[in-house]
Order: sequence, then structure tokens, then C-alpha cells
Amino acid sequence: MRILRLPLIGLLMFSFASSFAQETEPLSRSVFKMSPQHFTQNALKAGLERFNKTHSASLSLFVTARLDNNENTADNWEGYDGLAGELQIRKYISPMKARMSKKGNSYHQGVYGAAYVQGGSYSGEFSGEYTTFDPNTGMYTNHVLYNYSESIGNWGLGFTIGYQKTLWQVVFMEAFIGGGVQFSDPISMGMEPDQSPYQYIGITHPAYKGILPKIGVNIGIGL
Repeated sequence: MRILRLPLIGLLMFSFASSFAQETEPLSRSVFKMSPQHFTQNALKAGLERFNKTHSASLSLFVTARLDNNENTADNWEGYDGLAGELQIRKYISPMKARMSKKGNSYHQGVYGAAYVQGGSYSGEFSGEYTTFDPNTGMYTNHVLYNYSESIGNWGLGFTIGYQKTLWQVVFMEAFIGGGVQFSDPISMGMEPDQSPYQYIGITHPAYKGILPKIGVNIGIGL
């Protein structure tokens, strides 16, 4: 019986050690992430977050590709194609540490502050209508249709505060809020300066200038 007990004890110890190793498996240092809210802007934003060894700081690099399939329209609210990049330096005020839920599931969570810089280049082709106002008749005359193109470069910087948590130790969920300032330089070709159409430029427009809020979520997977 004693001979049988030794292999049994060894087997139990091996099983315990294996389960412990699985529970304490180190957290991924590289995380591929996507920004789902950018789909509403006909854009795809994806990138990589790279942690240091203690998961107390990280460097994030994102690339955004925008493609609007409505060129040569009279509405230049949309119709821009382009690429943008964003670099973030994150400091985790509360590092990504292992925690246990009430149901006994292990997860990691952390809180960070980040500084970022970003820049992008966009272009689009549109159509417009030039008219002349006749004060004698109170009517617009000389309706002239024309096509024009526009190129926009923008850049900005700011900060965010975020919360990040893991699911099943491989899925990373984060929410953030912050803001900064954005500058832009639109260049129009194919029309005279006084032909510039009236347009409302919101915070999602590439030519937006001013204080830019930064709120959203990212979803990622550990590599």
C-alpha cells in the first residue's frame, strides 16, 4: 500500500502545481486593440499597447484608416479618405494587478493617465453650386455647377484618464475620458475663395479646430 501511496501523492502534487501555474499565468505584455466607435465614422482604428514588465506603464500606437464612398456629392460633411496616427504614453496609477471576483474568477484591472499626440491627412472630391443674388428681384441667379477637391491635414495633443480590465485573462476592455486641442489646415482646389460653401464643422470633421473631447472604449486581445 505504501508503494501505491507515493505515486498517488506525486500525482496530486503535480495536479495542484499545474492548476496553480495556470491561475498565475503572466498577463500579456502586448495587446492588439480596436476602437468600435470609429465604425460610425466609416473608419477603422486599431493599434497595439505594449506594457513594461510590471504592467505599470505602457506605450500605445494606433492607426486610423477612413474611407467614405460618397465622393462628388454636394455634402462635404463626409466624403473624406485618409490615414491618421496616434501615440500614447500611459502611466498606470493603479497597475494591472490580479484580483479575484466574488465567483472566484481571476482578472486584472488598472487605472491609468495618458498623454497623446495625433495627426492625420485626408482628401475628398465634391460638387457645389455657385449662385448670384439679385437684390432687385430678391432671387438667386446664374446657377453654376462645379467640382472641387479638398485636402486637410490635422494634428493635436491632449490627455486621457482610463480604466482597463481583463476578461478570461485574454480579452482587454477599457473606457477612457479626456480631451485636448486640435489644429487643421484645409486646402481647397477648383473654386474661387468666395465660392466656399457653407458648412457646419463638427468634432468628427477632419477640418475641426479647437478643444477636442476624447471619450470612448477600446476592445483588445492579448498576444
